[in-house]
Amino acid sequence: MVSVKLDTVLAFVLIVPFILSHGIWPRATPYWLFALIFTALLILVFLDINKISNRIYEKSKNIIFWGLILSIISGAFISEIILRHESLPIFRIHDIALQQEVAIRYLLIGENPYQEDYFGTPLEQWNYSATEKNPALYHYVMQPFYTLFAIPFSSVSGTLFGFFDGRVPLMFLFFATLVFAHFLIKEGEKKRSFLLLLAFNPAMLPYTIEGRSDFFMLGFLFPSLFFLFRQKLFISAVFMGLAFAVKQSVWPILPFYVAYLWFRKRNSKDFQRTLGIFIGTFAIIVLPFFLWNPKAFIDSTILYLSGNTEHAYPISGYGFGMLLNQFGIIKSIKDNFPFVIFQLLLGIPLIIYLLKYLKKNMSVKNLILVYAIFLSIFWYFSRYFNNSHIAYISILITMVYFWPLDSRSLSRGKPQQDESIHKK
Repeated sequence: MVSVKLDTVLAFVLIVPFILSHGIWPRATPYWLFALIFTALLILVFLDINKISNRIYEKSKNIIFWGLILSIISGAFISEIILRHESLPIFRIHDIALQQEVAIRYLLIGENPYQEDYFGTPLEQWNYSATEKNPALYHYVMQPFYTLFAIPFSSVSGTLFGFFDGRVPLMFLFFATLVFAHFLIKEGEKKRSFLLLLAFNPAMLPYTIEGRSDFFMLGFLFPSLFFLFRQKLFISAVFMGLAFAVKQSVWPILPFYVAYLWFRKRNSKDFQRTLGIFIGTFAIIVLPFFLWNPKAFIDSTILYLSGNTEHAYPISGYGFGMLLNQFGIIKSIKDNFPFVIFQLLLGIPLIIYLLKYLKKNMSVKNLILVYAIFLSIFWYFSRYFNNSHIAYISILITMVYFWPLDSRSLSRGKPQQDESIHKK
């Protein structure tokens, strides 16, 4: 029976609302571009309902899907970058991307971005609050590779265009993630559905275009998991080390990543070498900045988030902290509160349970699953559980659903490894 395929349905459901609510051209999206997009979407329907060779069908759909993804999302990024350049440095950009730009300038003149404050920079004018100062003016929370990786983009962009926007390297990593996703999945309809849900995730895409850093880190975590799935342990370890050197949100995967390597290569030199490459990659990048000023580095990247330093990140978002604040148990969102107690009480038993689950259900797919579950609990009971964090978890859950089972698992005849935890 011939019918419209899921990837075509998702194209309509995800792309249409985005192009009707976001600019994909500087100032105003031209109607000829709308016409091209609508035509491409209709061609997808005609491809589904007409009998043509599978080779032509797959190639045609892949070309149309990639054309839509590249043109629409790059158009949205470039539109925002141009509008900002033509108006104000703080116009429609997230403060972390703005701070990255300043951190690059600090590094290039030999100043420590973790030691310096950000007063007198565009970050000071960024619209944080009408009554409060942005705590990011005192602390740079991101790990060093977030800044280092962007420096070549800053140099090339400055030479070619005369300005740099922190979303340029983010856009590069966004599309790099999609390329790895394309090669991860063989079956065409599933591949294209996965690409659409990664690219046009309605919870994540607006934040990504704004400049938030989740896809910046995912641009290294996804290749690491991809190569781990392909059993390329050493290159996987390099990418994992780079991801750890970008953003702390990947750190909760550590016990599960190490356990996966151990369960897979028990008593093997490969385990030690892989772990050594991962640690070495992370240390080579992070250690110089730590040694440059240990107190400033720890204050900004660790204590700032936990509320244990001056000008700490406030309690925010949708998590346990805001629940306690609403009930009057926490009087002010600036208060210090021992969230770590709740994280340990719930996190340690959860880690043990998830490690047991991973050992019985060994696959990269389930490595992502246990990381997503633990990160959700860890974040909910942390000082902050913001909207972009929830969006990032939705990306992880999407990855779990589409990620193929490891060939090693299939060869051992264990299809039950693809079952969810409640069916265990």
